[in-house]
Amino acid sequence: MEGKIMTREEIVSNLKNSILKKEPIIGVSIGNGRSAKQAMNGGADIIATLNAGRFRMGGVASTASLLPFKNCNDLVYSFATEEVLPRVKNIPVVFGAFAEDPNIQHSSFVDKLINAGFHGIINFPTISLVDGVFREALEEEGNGFIHEVNLLRIAHEKGMFTVAFAVTLEEAIQMAKVDVDVLCLHFGWTYIKTPPENEMKKYIDRLIHKANVVFHEVKKIKQDIIPMIYGGAFVVNKQVIKRFYEETDTVGYFGGSVFDTIPVEGSMKGATELFKNMNRVSLLEKENANLKKLLKKRQGIKSVLGKSKEILNLVSWIEKVSNHDANILIEGESGTGKDLVVGAIHYNSNRAVYPLKKINCASIPKTRIESELFGHEKGAFEGADSRHIGRFESANHGTLFLDNITELNLDVQAKLLRVIQDGELERVGGSETIKLDVRIVSTTSKNLKEEMLKGNFREDLYYLITVLNRKMPSLRNHKEDIPIYVQAFLKQISERHHVNIDISDNVMNAFMAYDWPGNVRELKNVLERGVILCENNIIDLTCLPGSFNDFIKLDSEVNYIKNSSMLIEKELIISELLKNNWNQTKVSKKLGISRRTLYNKLKKYGISKK
Repeated sequence: MEGKIMTREEIVSNLKNSILKKEPIIGVSIGNGRSAKQAMNGGADIIATLNAGRFRMGGVASTASLLPFKNCNDLVYSFATEEVLPRVKNIPVVFGAFAEDPNIQHSSFVDKLINAGFHGIINFPTISLVDGVFREALEEEGNGFIHEVNLLRIAHEKGMFTVAFAVTLEEAIQMAKVDVDVLCLHFGWTYIKTPPENEMKKYIDRLIHKANVVFHEVKKIKQDIIPMIYGGAFVVNKQVIKRFYEETDTVGYFGGSVFDTIPVEGSMKGATELFKNMNRVSLLEKENANLKKLLKKRQGIKSVLGKSKEILNLVSWIEKVSNHDANILIEGESGTGKDLVVGAIHYNSNRAVYPLKKINCASIPKTRIESELFGHEKGAFEGADSRHIGRFESANHGTLFLDNITELNLDVQAKLLRVIQDGELERVGGSETIKLDVRIVSTTSKNLKEEMLKGNFREDLYYLITVLNRKMPSLRNHKEDIPIYVQAFLKQISERHHVNIDISDNVMNAFMAYDWPGNVRELKNVLERGVILCENNIIDLTCLPGSFNDFIKLDSEVNYIKNSSMLIEKELIISELLKNNWNQTKVSKKLGISRRTLYNKLKKYGISKK
């Protein structure tokens, strides 16, 4: 090929950009130069030169690729270098390599492909499509699929773009562990084992389930792997292809006979365009559904409840700052709803279609915080068995939520500063520079400026993350919103417990008198407790924790002990004893029970003055 050959990094970057733009990745396996050029003009993203394509060109089924016709690697190398590489421009050409070939040494063979101008390699023909005694015999001798894994590992280490065919979960995991770029789940030959029409749905359901399991497991090993599917008896059914795009992580389709043998619109160019457009429509439909969900979340600013001046000002501020890309710090006491405000800012911004990723800086061990933030490469440290994508990278184009940012040590703060300033990072143990476009929203329950003045927080980082700053109001400063919160929380909690609960006027009066050191979170927890403990679907004073006793006005006409649960009874007795300096006569009279009954209850609950 003329000009500069695309690098693996450029190829992967181009594919990921297509994915971000909701364009499907289309791979076409071919057997001659004219087919390759038509596929390229039709919009193919990857051209694979396979011996199966050469057989199809002569009217022979793809299954002939597994027969001992002639040396597979020589056949593919000949037509690919003479016909395909000279014709295909600006998209990667991958070589279909037979790893079991006894005439090749993997490392030198990869060098040969690189020197010839191939961008990548794919394991085809693959032993995955062979069952029974022959495969068992190969694997007993230490051959078989492991050779394909080894070939792709070497190719990746030498900088080639790698596409892996896999039929089983075990094979997919082996390929993910050697860091392949694309995992193509092979569903078998297009014309083989086509199920009857009345069984097709169950067949597709099983394949979709398999795809979900396989892609979920390999992404645990390599999060940024590109998942595609290949073959299967369903490929001519547009609705089935749509299901894979909508119900699995599939981002592309690899095909052979579906493009050059099945008469779709009369030509390979037309067939490629058809699949490209069909899949794009499917993805756009899926995106439309996602956008509708995001619209609901975007209205989530309404979940910042309250009619007080403090809350109305907060909502107005959220609406004002959401679409500005400046970094934000939100301070406030624990339980004031800082997380809720972060979500409202993200989902009301132009970044809402991209991820909101949270990391609690207080809950991650110091030994792991860098890896969690910036990611790491395989082998970066003991226990790093695979590449890990950090929160910065996974939040790219979206919002990174740094909760409890004051808990980061100064060393990590220095690295965080550099990443935010430069807009790029290198994973721990890696050398690849990854460009970032991330908005930072941080929260803390401490006074960050005071922490900075004490020397606990870097001054330069302080100014970088506090371009916009907001202090959350404490609940005691906007108690007029408590009835609104009670109504909303009771509805949520009642639905979860399948009950219909209300609260008494005395409880609401106690709520309004209480100072709520735990803020809105404490209110929600008290209501949750009340729903569990109450009787007759009413939360009364006996359902409140002991911390409310100073705010409870007891009615002398009501026998509270007889109406209370054992749990509340104990708390109420202790509270009254403390308020009356352990004068049991006064306490028993206050509670409406005899002194002897009070004595028995003190013994029952193990209450004594110490």
